[in-house]
Amino acid sequence: MKREILVVDDEETIRYLFLNLFSESLYDVHTAGNAPEALQILKNNAIQVIFLDLKLFGMNGIALCRQIRQTTPLAIIHAITGWAALFDIEECRGAGFDDYFVKPLDMDLIALTVQESFKKLDRWKRH
Repeated sequence: MKREILVVDDEETIRYLFLNLFSESLYDVHTAGNAPEALQILKNNAIQVIFLDLKLFGMNGIALCRQIRQTTPLAIIHAITGWAALFDIEECRGAGFDDYFVKPLDMDLIALTVQESFKKLDRWKRH
């Protein structure tokens, strides 16, 4: 069974990086360019590992994370941003993010983070 990841970023190149990184793996990557698309994907799929860009048009990543936490409290949600000066880590933690990555992304670190996220979810499921 493939594990599902959601990447929400208005930059097509970021979405492509994730699709390319995980194309031959045990993961299915869903992508969205904005919050409404992301919420629709989450409504139709049991996704537990999520990467959210903080600076989205319309609803930003902080507000989107808060909304996702209401319906999917055990999801592991990672912030990604190219605008670190606009969003501080404390605000992200308060919104419910589990981790924070600054662009340009280190895709080796992202791959490791995904593996660790699913290991954590597996541990939680056993309890």
